[in-house]
Amino acid sequence: MMKKYLLSFAVLASAMLFTACEKDNGKSYVTLPVSKGAFVICGGHSSGIGSSLTYIDYSSGNAAQNQFKAVNHRELGMTANDALVYGEKLYIVVSGENTVEVLDTKTMRSIKQIKMVDLMGEKGHSPRCITADGGMIYVSTYGSSEPDWNTNTTSGNGYVAAIDTLTFSLKTTYVAGSFPEGVAVYGDYLVVANSDYSMGSKASISVIDVATGKDEPITDALITNPQKVAVAADGIYVLDWGNYADVAGGVRKITKSSVRTLFDATFASFIGTTIFACNVPWGSTPSDFIVYNIQSGNKNVYPAGVNRYFYPLLIKADPTTGHIFIASLGEEGSAGYKSNGYVIEYTATGEKLKEYECGVYPIAMDFSYAYERVEY
Repeated sequence: MMKKYLLSFAVLASAMLFTACEKDNGKSYVTLPVSKGAFVICGGHSSGIGSSLTYIDYSSGNAAQNQFKAVNHRELGMTANDALVYGEKLYIVVSGENTVEVLDTKTMRSIKQIKMVDLMGEKGHSPRCITADGGMIYVSTYGSSEPDWNTNTTSGNGYVAAIDTLTFSLKTTYVAGSFPEGVAVYGDYLVVANSDYSMGSKASISVIDVATGKDEPITDALITNPQKVAVAADGIYVLDWGNYADVAGGVRKITKSSVRTLFDATFASFIGTTIFACNVPWGSTPSDFIVYNIQSGNKNVYPAGVNRYFYPLLIKADPTTGHIFIASLGEEGSAGYKSNGYVIEYTATGEKLKEYECGVYPIAMDFSYAYERVEY
């Protein structure tokens, strides 16, 4: 029933479809994914600065700006929010346009623009986050979720769309909670972070049976503004931004018996059996970054090691190289939200390797793979 992957990671899961063992002249070979570069999705700014795609080419060491527009001769749109490489496609969730752009990872040409409202009706409003499993992408949407600023409460609910990666047709729509963000697939279940738009009263973690659509949500005083989720054999791991008052942002671990904070954090990603995180509460700078192993419980803290303004917006690790990437605003204060950001590449042990310039407000990142025949 439940899969044995420690944490959901769509790239490696899809890569297994292309992995093969063979023998040649008495030698054994395996075909494995090898990273060629990194896609950096930049959300832009509400003042009219559109989203963009920066591509970091490992072989040249260069970062090329505005690649979506350069290749496809049109804008990506406003407020890109998430991205995922699954198989040979790059999926970019563009919240402000109610779209999911599907690109060929080799050429960056658009294969399909999925219009979520056309696909789902009003349930497709404001797509947010994406994961994949079993030939399907799963996209969370705000749907009918609405904030009421007079009462600091919300109404309505969000959804998760299950979309076939070959036909791009809608297979199933699942009802989630208030303002859903991150989503993970674990065996027969969808796990969804319902942020409640930071209002706090309806924040929860949905646990949805994919066969029946039944949701058994988890609530707790520490679940106040969840943003990302991953699932392991020993529990659910959540990045929660806290309530900006008496509950600090952090990575929480949920088991049948408890919800507890493993460490304070404002940004995190879950790769394999490792959690990568930064902790930058509002107004603090610079930041160290954290590498936490869920099996051993070891937590290593590394200095950011930069000499200029450093306000991280995302942290990600390349699973085939172990290198860690942190993307940040490029300037201090409000100017940083409208100017190009940058990405810093570190070794797996925290040594700084290189900086790359990227677009405005880097918000998501994933990696470009090729498959190579390797002797073992």
